Amino acid sequence: MELTPIFEVVRIKQEIREMVEPFVAFQIRNPEDARELAAAQIANEDREVFLVMMLNTKNHVVGLHRAHVGSLNASVVHPRDVLKCAILNNAASVIVSHQHRRKDMFLFY
Repeated sequence: MELTPIFEVVRIKQEIREMVEPFVAFQIRNPEDARELAAAQIANEDREVFLVMMLNTKNHVVGLHRAHVGSLNASVVHPRDVLKCAILNNAASVIVSHQHRRKDMFLFY
């Protein structure tokens, strides 16, 4: 039995779009600010999500990126995915957040 490919991936293009988002004027002053922003973005997800917050030198959020949407109980993230979005957004610093299915539990690294 011979298998024939349905789709062949020839090239993947990354597109960066400038968008006005509610977090654009958001400044992270303390860990609670980061938790609040992360909760607003990923708290109600049905799977585990690894969120990257990119900040400028004044700790204003310049971008949010869902580096990985995992399964029911796991989310595997490669460092290159975190660093790539940080570099492409000219971030001075990053905050990463990981949400568990229990909505009251957040981990920050």
